[in-house]
Amino acid sequence: MNFILSGIQWTGNFLFLAVVLGTLIVSWVYAHRLRERHGADFPWNKAAGIVGIEVLLWIAFNVFLEFFKAYWLPIALIAVIVIAVILSRKKKRRYV
Repeated sequence: MNFILSGIQWTGNFLFLAVVLGTLIVSWVYAHRLRERHGADFPWNKAAGIVGIEVLLWIAFNVFLEFFKAYWLPIALIAVIVIAVILSRKKKRRYV
């Protein structure tokens, strides 16, 4: 199970890296075009905020996955029980 979770973590880290680098590259290209065509400044503070949020989500993903790797069996059992309870509930029929 640890092998599967490590693969998921590696894939998630790669995707987060691609998103952060993509955001930086697109921001740089857009800033260059904005300055070239309109002589305007790019709002780097907003881009930095977006990249900061992406990095915080990346860190949270890794913390959650490390916690899940350590306690995967109890978490999986609780999740199965919760899903079974949710699916077994009967919906009330309301007549208008």
